[in-house]
Amino acid sequence: MGPSNVIELRPRSSRRDDQTRETKRRLITAAIELVSEIGWRRTTVEQIAERAGVAKGTFFVHFKTKEAIVVTLVQLQIGAAMAAREGIVARRGSVVERLEAATMTLGTQAASNIELSRAVLIASLESREVGGATDAVFSRLFVLMAADAREGIESGAILGADAETVVSLLMASYLGAALHCTSSPRAKPLAEVLRPLVDATLAALTSKLTARPRAAARTAKATPKKRRGAT
Repeated sequence: MGPSNVIELRPRSSRRDDQTRETKRRLITAAIELVSEIGWRRTTVEQIAERAGVAKGTFFVHFKTKEAIVVTLVQLQIGAAMAAREGIVARRGSVVERLEAATMTLGTQAASNIELSRAVLIASLESREVGGATDAVFSRLFVLMAADAREGIESGAILGADAETVVSLLMASYLGAALHCTSSPRAKPLAEVLRPLVDATLAALTSKLTARPRAAARTAKATPKKRRGAT
């Protein structure tokens, strides 16, 4: 095969890849629209394909099931959060910076398309299968963040909580902000809602003040109360 043949093949491959990406994008867009309009359970593969302007068989070329669309979207979101965390690791950032970067990137990804985020939330709530699949994807990030939190606890950078609780608090901040912003038409941009929640959570977990109430409570419990009038 000569050089001229190689040059001829590349544009064809490129065009084919572009067509594949465009078809996949149309299917995802159609699914998002339908879920927003009629809900996850009522949305069918046939409807998604028809809305996207492709045959039903074409859908299964790109996605094995309807649920695979949502899982694919969540995988992209989690991948971005993991990449952000790795970027902090590469420049030797602190464990707190890693936790912050991962959580805020989840918010940035969700904020990039509120309709898409709404569709993911609806599908996860309406379908036990989707909820289980998305939880499995999220668990990959959870494990990494828990390792960061554990490192922070062992070094003294994080106080007053175990690793799983630290990550659960940050995830709750993200999910709460995402739910608020996808359900309220008057909500501020997701990043503006999430940022103070993350800052407050990390400030509480890294402040020495968080360890004092527990110690004070233990001391008070161990010290007997004086009777009135006692000297």
